[in-house]
Amino acid sequence: MKVQHYLGGIENLGPVDVEKRVFVEPWEAQLFAVHTTMMGTGIWAWPDLRVLAESMNPLDYFKYRYYIKWLGGMCKFLVSRNYISDKELEEKTKYYLDNPEAKQPNAGDNDVTEKVIEYFYTGSNPYRDVAVNPIFKTGDTVRVKDMPPAAHTRLPGYLRNRTGIVETVYKGAYLYADNVPTDGICTAQPVYLVKFKTRDLWDDIPDKGDVLYNDFFEVYLEAA
Repeated sequence: MKVQHYLGGIENLGPVDVEKRVFVEPWEAQLFAVHTTMMGTGIWAWPDLRVLAESMNPLDYFKYRYYIKWLGGMCKFLVSRNYISDKELEEKTKYYLDNPEAKQPNAGDNDVTEKVIEYFYTGSNPYRDVAVNPIFKTGDTVRVKDMPPAAHTRLPGYLRNRTGIVETVYKGAYLYADNVPTDGICTAQPVYLVKFKTRDLWDDIPDKGDVLYNDFFEVYLEAA
């Protein structure tokens, strides 16, 4: 999953969608509510959503709106974990398409509501209180690795193979998730703020001394 993540420098993708509404269709707000309920109750995590949404064909990924990709990822997840079968999903989808005014089942639960509210306040904390020994220190010159394709990555495509300077070594250790296959960020590790000269990233822009900063998990860096 390299193509559709962090698109800096990729051309010919058509005009940028400048839609500012959070939810374009009412169902998108409902989908977000289902998502936060699943997050708050521990059914799934952000990487589950991203891995499944980003597993789409890149051409489809660029074609569909944000929450359509969420919907596809969520359906695949619920079927794969046996929360619902393909047949049930197809039947219920057809029923509500044919009967848009049909009343939806009431699944209210006070315990679930409390968990969701708590999740809104606490979120998903990536910090882990474990001892780590950072490989790099402030001022070190580092090169960004070109990691092989993975189900999900947090590595910007336009920074692969680029060289920068470590500006900050953050205190503690962080991970992205420990239950979803990613490209090495499921282990708690140091995180660094790295500074790049924009002229070193894109050689066809004027050299005005501009810089760009980006945070990296340690697994993404090597000594230059």
